[in-house]
Amino acid sequence: MESKFFKVSALTAAMLGAVAATPVLANEDGMSPAYGEAASKFYEDHKLSGGIFYFQRDRQRKNAEGTYESNLAHGTAQLALNYNSGYAWNVIGLDVGGFGAADLSIDDSNPINQENEFSFAGKRWGENYDNGKSKGGGSLTNAALKLQILDGAIKAKGGLTQLYVPGVIGVNWSYQPGSYLGGQVEGNFGNFYVTSAYATEYKAPWFTSTAKFSKKNAWDADKYTDGNKIDYIWGLAGRYSFDNGMSLTASFGQSDDYMNSYHVKFAGSADVLDGLNYSYQFYGSTTEDNAPAANSYDGLAWQQALTASMTKDLYTFRTEFMMTYAKNDDEHAMGNYIPRLTRGYANSQGASEIWWDSRSDWNHHNEKALFAGVWRSLDDLLGAPGFNVGLSGAYGWDAEYYKIDKKGSESAVNVDVTYTVPEGKAKGTMFKLHYTDYNNHQDDLGSWAFPNMFTSEQDVKFHIIVPLSII
Repeated sequence: MESKFFKVSALTAAMLGAVAATPVLANEDGMSPAYGEAASKFYEDHKLSGGIFYFQRDRQRKNAEGTYESNLAHGTAQLALNYNSGYAWNVIGLDVGGFGAADLSIDDSNPINQENEFSFAGKRWGENYDNGKSKGGGSLTNAALKLQILDGAIKAKGGLTQLYVPGVIGVNWSYQPGSYLGGQVEGNFGNFYVTSAYATEYKAPWFTSTAKFSKKNAWDADKYTDGNKIDYIWGLAGRYSFDNGMSLTASFGQSDDYMNSYHVKFAGSADVLDGLNYSYQFYGSTTEDNAPAANSYDGLAWQQALTASMTKDLYTFRTEFMMTYAKNDDEHAMGNYIPRLTRGYANSQGASEIWWDSRSDWNHHNEKALFAGVWRSLDDLLGAPGFNVGLSGAYGWDAEYYKIDKKGSESAVNVDVTYTVPEGKAKGTMFKLHYTDYNNHQDDLGSWAFPNMFTSEQDVKFHIIVPLSII
């Protein structure tokens, strides 16, 4: 009952904010000039923006015979529009946004294309369309009332919106974000930042309606029984930025009666080689004793990461190391670490900053993984700005799972070619080609022998992103 009331009241408040603003602004001549000037900030500082997007993907995966076969093949377009008002009286505003998506080409013979993550797989998480195919359509991503006080030092928002608590709560992305039914408060006080967020439902961008949280996976029939439903998730974080450029972040997240999560990040830069950026990051989670056996952790599970990046002239260098602990002596533990507050993929999302675009999550118990890459601008070679190429790779080793009597390893090589229009009416338009050659070094065991490791893949992704600024 409580979550239903929150859902109705939060969305109603957002809608009333939009409706109530109209007569106030229309009748400002009947009020003082100062009143009218303050109220008019609602539309004077507003912004209407969006984008046109296209994504083409061809992913091949090795089968039991050792040959590659189609695993994902589609071409999907999206159109997004987002309206962000200013703050009337420097206090209240409204954000509304949504998008449409359509598959321009798709392999309907393969059911995996239904949840391609760019068109719509179903109405809500756990309820994919019964014909096994994706659909085009539209979805609301934002309908939120926003507030600020103390000249913006404290801000709040509530309704259908994106939430971000460093290290513990975030959203899934296609080109568009996922959306929570909830709210967030943020405060900036000099060098100190603090935030807290709360949500009762969520939808990834490939669903049209929000769903409740669960301790189980999307395909489990009992995911919303009394013992498996999660009434809410919430998070709290603080960050202090030192005057020398270093910062320290600490976060706590919790899903009701299921999981506690912890995050610490230390980041800084060094005045060597024109600037070296580095960080140490910790992500950890524990589950309650009553958590479903296959969806629990044995004690504290964690990932730790070291990151470093540097830009020198036309080159950008990046290297990251990560290790995972998710003990699993038997079937009473997952055996891999998932940095979110719910078990099922796309039922909520965490906020890990470690992402290598190398297919795997590199997150099995005892697995160590290393990523390194270099990217180069071709401005000097082509005599025209905007082109960039990159080469990167990842290697993971020592993965353990109680059912397998040997340690697992995996690797990937990536190639990127990007062009960004540097000027003119199409400025900012981006074309990007990304290729990944992923190798599971124990393909003979098949996909999921290790719980989050599929067989070898070859993956080609092509992006077109056209930003729109209308007002």
